[in-house]
Amino acid sequence: MNHLASKIVRGSVASSRASTRNVIAAPSTIARCSYCSPSTSTTGYTPARSFTSTSSKKQSTATADQFVNIIQADAARALASIKSLTPSAGFTLTDGLVVPSPILILDGVVFLWDVGPPNPQTMSWEGWNLDKLRAFEIVTPRPEILLVGTGKTGLLPPPAFKKYLNGLGIQVDVLDSRNACATYNLLSEEGRRVGAALYPLTELSARTGVVAKDVQR
Repeated sequence: MNHLASKIVRGSVASSRASTRNVIAAPSTIARCSYCSPSTSTTGYTPARSFTSTSSKKQSTATADQFVNIIQADAARALASIKSLTPSAGFTLTDGLVVPSPILILDGVVFLWDVGPPNPQTMSWEGWNLDKLRAFEIVTPRPEILLVGTGKTGLLPPPAFKKYLNGLGIQVDVLDSRNACATYNLLSEEGRRVGAALYPLTELSARTGVVAKDVQR
């Protein structure tokens, strides 16, 4: 009987230790599992592949430590701002990350935005349908002003585009992308609740980051 009791006690202790190890390991797993979540840097979303910085000529590679801990989502973070905009590289953020893609900036966080290029010849906005704007229905707080950058040239938005965003209480200002970036930085520094929907100077895909052709050709 004593021998059996001893085995039961040892088994309980081992099981308890295993459970403790599992509990301790869980937060680390949660902190690293949000593969496509906003990072703790100024960028809100970093794809798996590396981006090349035009200023330093070095690659900035996303690591597990850059991903947000969803348990600490309210941790202090720097708000995104745009350092430069170039035809070949897209947007360079102030933290040095280069994003060769259309982007959305919501509540100071940058996200890749999968939209097609606006066409200055036909003055059309193929691919900029309302489904591409649904994020504004769920973001909190919503921006008071949304700066829309349409590449090298400012294009008037479709009436449905403005009507939809105005219905959410968002004022829409459409500019060429350089002026949209500059205005966004200024209003952000002033503490305004501002967002941005920006297309690069060239046709860059959010899925590939590859330069396809000049948007204004």
